[in-house]
Amino acid sequence: MNELREIIKNYSAFKEESILENFKFIHNGKTGYYESLDLNYGKRKNLILELYEDYSHDDKALIKVLLAEELKASKIDSPVYTVDLCAFMLYKHMEIEDIYQLYEAKFGANTDLQVYVDIELIFGFDKEETKQYLLNKQKDKRKNKKILEAISYYEQNPNAQFRSRAEYIEHFETRKIKGIKADLDEINEN
Repeated sequence: MNELREIIKNYSAFKEESILENFKFIHNGKTGYYESLDLNYGKRKNLILELYEDYSHDDKALIKVLLAEELKASKIDSPVYTVDLCAFMLYKHMEIEDIYQLYEAKFGANTDLQVYVDIELIFGFDKEETKQYLLNKQKDKRKNKKILEAISYYEQNPNAQFRSRAEYIEHFETRKIKGIKADLDEINEN
C-alpha cells in the first residue's frame, strides 16, 4: 500500500488530526501576485487525487477536512480544481446538512470558484427538497436565506439547463474529471 493510501486508511479509521498535519494550509507569507502560495498544496493535491481513485462514505470526514483546507488555500493564488474535486466527493456522499459546506465551496472564497464549481452542488439531492429543507430549518436562517437566494438567482435564467443529481454525477465522473486531471498535470509541469 502506498504512503498516501495508508494516510487515508488511518485517518478514516482513527480521525486523528495529527495524521493530516503535513497537509494543512500554510501560507508562505508572500503577498505578490503568483508569489503567495500554500506550502502544502502539492502534498494535499496528491492526497486528494489518491482519495478520488477510491473513496466511500467512510472517507467523508477526511473529505470535509481536505475541503476546508482547500477553501483556506483558495483565498490566495491556489488552483480551483482541488476544491471542485473535494466538493464533488462530498456531494456524492452528502447528507442534507452538507449543503452549507457545498455552498462555501461554490461561493465562499473567490470569483474563480464561483465560476468553476458547478451550481448543481448546492441543489443537493433535489433542488426542491433542498429549498424546503432550508425554508423549514429554524437554525442558520441567515445562511439558509443566502443559499435560497443563490438557487433562486440561477433558477431565473430561462436558458439554464440543470442536471439531475444522477446526471451530474455521471457528467463529473466521465467528463469533468478528465479536464481536472489534465489541468492538474499541466500545473505539475509548470
